[in-house]
Amino acid sequence: MKRLADNISNYISRELHYNEEKTEVLSYGLQIFLGTSISIISELVFAYFFNIFQSTITVSISYVIFRRLVGGSHYDTQSRCYFMGLILILSLGKLGEVISLTSKGILTSTALLYFLALTATILWVPAGTEKKMIKNIDTRRKIKIKVIVLLTIWIIICSYLNMLGISKHVISSSLGVFLAFFLVTPLGYRFTNLKLF
Repeated sequence: MKRLADNISNYISRELHYNEEKTEVLSYGLQIFLGTSISIISELVFAYFFNIFQSTITVSISYVIFRRLVGGSHYDTQSRCYFMGLILILSLGKLGEVISLTSKGILTSTALLYFLALTATILWVPAGTEKKMIKNIDTRRKIKIKVIVLLTIWIIICSYLNMLGISKHVISSSLGVFLAFFLVTPLGYRFTNLKLF
């Protein structure tokens, strides 16, 4: 991936007469773009193949919406990030298909998740890595407020969908939100540091 991004960025840089610093920034951006694109395409293909397409999409969207704000732990290599991300999202997509709860059960579990996520937000959000830490108190407070507002909107939407009887999407969304907040906890950081392969 890095080699491909470097080749593309070198070609673009020659054509546009970029300096070395701009070439490195372009290469880094291309690595992220290519990695993200391959991950999304893989998730969609496998989800379709395993007949868990809708639940996987719901898990992914819910996860990404919160993950971009809350931060959290990351895998140390791009290959581990790709494979573990694929396994986690597809597994949660499958769980979203097989878990069956009553309307009351869904209401209880989403309320519990809401309060656990609020607790994680107060304690750890925004969670960073060694390379990227947000230390400014005002910035941290603003992010916490945004997350709390987003969580409140999320639970209102879930409650409404639950009333309409659209339980599968509520369960799948809850699994995506759970993963996003799990990765900001100390346990989430330990999980991503496990050398599974």
